[in-house]
Amino acid sequence: MIRRLVVLGAATVAVLAVVVAGRVAPEEPVVAAPYEGEVTPAAQPVACPGPVEIPVGDIDSGDPDLGSGSDDRTYQALGDGTEPTGAGFLAEGDVAASVERIGGGDVAGLSAASCVAPVRDQWLVGGSTALGSSARLVLTNPSDASTEATVTLYGGLGELEEHAVVSIAPGGQQDLLLESVVAEVPALAVRVVATGAGVVAHLQDSRLDGFQPAGTDWVGRGSAPSTRLVVPGVGAEAEDAATTLRLMAPDGATADLMLAGDEGLVEWGGVSGLALEPGVVTEVEVPALASGAVEIRADAPVVAGAMISVTRPVVDGPADAVERDLAWLPAQDTTDRKRRSVMVTDHVSAVTVHAAVAGEFTLTDADGEVIVSQQMAARSTATIPLEATAGTVLTGPARFTWSLALEDEPGFVATLVPRRTDVESTPVTVGLRPYLGPGS
Repeated sequence: MIRRLVVLGAATVAVLAVVVAGRVAPEEPVVAAPYEGEVTPAAQPVACPGPVEIPVGDIDSGDPDLGSGSDDRTYQALGDGTEPTGAGFLAEGDVAASVERIGGGDVAGLSAASCVAPVRDQWLVGGSTALGSSARLVLTNPSDASTEATVTLYGGLGELEEHAVVSIAPGGQQDLLLESVVAEVPALAVRVVATGAGVVAHLQDSRLDGFQPAGTDWVGRGSAPSTRLVVPGVGAEAEDAATTLRLMAPDGATADLMLAGDEGLVEWGGVSGLALEPGVVTEVEVPALASGAVEIRADAPVVAGAMISVTRPVVDGPADAVERDLAWLPAQDTTDRKRRSVMVTDHVSAVTVHAAVAGEFTLTDADGEVIVSQQMAARSTATIPLEATAGTVLTGPARFTWSLALEDEPGFVATLVPRRTDVESTPVTVGLRPYLGPGS
């Protein structure tokens, strides 16, 4: 028995010696050169939110002057290969758009939206949940997989504690009334972060002044936080028009604001070195200008947008009553030097363009025919009359920022903003690393 134990002990020692020797002097692995390449995502359909909805529902008061709805309503959806999803629609082409005219009721006005592709992280600067206002967030998922979106809200006191998480089925759409998440926030900025291929977000901003409509429009996706932004199209011809610029710096920033007009930069006092506290939404009134653009230069990334409010006469109502319509303009990143395209809808009347440098601005259609051409001075803005058939796709050069102006009687306004149609590739590095096993 003792001899057996001695033999087993000697065998164990031999095995341990082999294992230890293997750990002390492992074979050197062959190091392969890493692979450098790019991954191009699959193109996703672009999505639009669909018709405007009355936040409280269509209420029939029995008096046509006090009803919330309207029979004077037209809706136009334009794009190649459109198909419905929820209340909105998807389009297989690179660009698509919708426009809706509502002649009366609580959401009277002109509302336009550019269809965009899904992304995982996006910002919408606009909307309000103050008394008389509604902010309806519409999330569309064009992909074949379900996704989950986290909605973060910012206001005048910074990032709000209230968040919302929304699940959207494949090819589905979900609405979220932001006033149900947080109330009495007069100036909002919204961040939507989604899983998977991402979502398309639009925000319906609807307002009432007592019983009178004060405007409705879609707040579209703006630029990601950037240090160089331009908001083109802040001017309005109406005598009582007012423009408000809204800014927010996620991590805080100091921003310089400049106003460009037909002849170049315009005097605008008190907006140099504007301090933006982290996450705090700040609003600045923009001087009246027939045609203009706001330049934003900051020492840290910011997001921005501008709202134009236009008054119109009240046909049926108290003598001192005022009705309004509004239009939202998201900021565009001037460091993103890419060509952009937009689809023309009914009611398009002009294009407003801002030139960072001197040059010729041209808009061409799908056949390459020049629809608009104008020589521009550096840091100037021009509003150019535009005549194009609904459904025409217009493309502009990379070094300009621009938007389409829509208008209709009586005092209805809206805007359409172009989008990039190229698909960005993501650089990747793939390399081999040796597996040393657990405990190594």
